[in-house]
Amino acid sequence: FLGLFVVYGGLIAHAATPLTESVFTEIVNDAKVVTASTQAAAPAKANELFKAPDLVRTGPASRVELTAADSTITRIGANTIFSFEPAGRSIYLERGSILFHTPAGKGGGSIKHGVAAPRWHGTTIIGAILSDGSFKIMVLEGQCLVTLRDGSTLTLNAGQFVVIPPDGNSFGPGVLNFNIQQLVARLLLIQGFSTPLSSLGLINDAIQQQTAAIANGTVGPFA
Repeated sequence: FLGLFVVYGGLIAHAATPLTESVFTEIVNDAKVVTASTQAAAPAKANELFKAPDLVRTGPASRVELTAADSTITRIGANTIFSFEPAGRSIYLERGSILFHTPAGKGGGSIKHGVAAPRWHGTTIIGAILSDGSFKIMVLEGQCLVTLRDGSTLTLNAGQFVVIPPDGNSFGPGVLNFNIQQLVARLLLIQGFSTPLSSLGLINDAIQQQTAAIANGTVGPFA
């Protein structure tokens, strides 16, 4: 990797079983599994087991949900390429966008991309590679500790995000705020599936807390 940062959701790491496979629980439109050894691509199938180091590739207006044995949810958006790493609890995001949720106490996970490897425990985050190669991390519920490769850290709470520049050497403009309710209402990684996201109740709690903070003037402005 060209650079590295790590996001810890919750501030204490927990031992966890590896996250190297999940079952396709929903597929919308075009999604293919690319076999790592041969690079052969085949349509993804519901209820099929997907394992590292193979890749999932989605097309335009497409998305996929995978569910692990420990109830960890991985949702990927359109024009995305990702894979689980062969060991640990890491996802490699080559391009596109991803929503990742692990229940509290399950060990969390990390998303790696060129310059970045955010990590968290028991929270719901979104990672997206922007057009300029920057990596955007948004927290929908819970708390994350973000660490750059030089050891610099910051904490992200629900309703906050950070954009790591392509060189991975800074937090860009720093911690910014977003309106959780407005994002959730239009986000296909939440609204674009037939089954509600398992952490939606926790996200709704975060929305209520943010709404109260907006009313009393303790949060804002929004980017």
